[in-house]
Amino acid sequence: MAVRQDPLPFSVWRKIAMASWRPRKDPAILATIDQDAGRLLEYLVAARRATGVHVTPMHLVGRASAKVFSAMPGLNGRVVFGRFLPSPTVDGFFVVSLRTDLAMGSDAAATDLSGTVVRRVDEKTPWQIATELAERADLIRSDEDPLFKQTKMMVKNLPPMTLRLVTDLIGFVTESIQLPIPFMGLEARPYGSFLVSNVGTYGLDAVFAPIPPFAHPPVTILVGTVADKVLAVDGEPAVRPVLPLAFVIDHRFVDGYQAAAMAKVFREYLSDPACFDPLPATPQRTPRRAPVDRTRQVRRL
Repeated sequence: MAVRQDPLPFSVWRKIAMASWRPRKDPAILATIDQDAGRLLEYLVAARRATGVHVTPMHLVGRASAKVFSAMPGLNGRVVFGRFLPSPTVDGFFVVSLRTDLAMGSDAAATDLSGTVVRRVDEKTPWQIATELAERADLIRSDEDPLFKQTKMMVKNLPPMTLRLVTDLIGFVTESIQLPIPFMGLEARPYGSFLVSNVGTYGLDAVFAPIPPFAHPPVTILVGTVADKVLAVDGEPAVRPVLPLAFVIDHRFVDGYQAAAMAKVFREYLSDPACFDPLPATPQRTPRRAPVDRTRQVRRL
């Protein structure tokens, strides 16, 4: 007698992924950077003490990404019908996991990813980015996001082929022609100029992730966990804390030479963030979080 096996409880994101991806044809450049994190870690400690905000490497990588886009405006846009069209602001999308612990088995399969976009990230300090993301993450993890409930219902009720068409259409409207879809609660450019994911939260180092077809950021940065490694310092081997970064770059926007220019900007900022974002002269009180505007965009992956 055959034993009936219940299907795994796939997350909403997993169902969207299975419906969205085709065999890979899009051009992508994969790259890694091992960044000496000595001064970066010192800056994080000082920033938390001075601002009362839990600033992390992910927030600094978001700021470094904004510096790249400011230095290379040809990245900040999208390709529509074979033509490059610029975007009006530099915005960053930060991935958020609904769980902060490491789940296993069916719990891992059912764990969703989400995220939120920070507008004009090039005009904000790391602690401003951290505060904004913390507010949005609390809303996401407390399951108080009405957009996700609406998206979850739509995903559950649509067959995969229909879901693929729907996500493609949403991507074309919101990303390619940059128009909102009010009845779905979606604003224009929900995924911003670049995407950052902190895989180091779960102890991962260099990880590459594909760009979802309905999201059009030309650069995705995956932030690994800081760990001690042996580096050459002044011609001698030395054990240093290292921040690993992995990049997935759209080859339509960047070639090898420009990728090297991007790496230079990243290294300059992350080598000494205080040179670019000086800390407040006097310690600040921990800011009180303003009530979260639940009508504001919190985009679920």
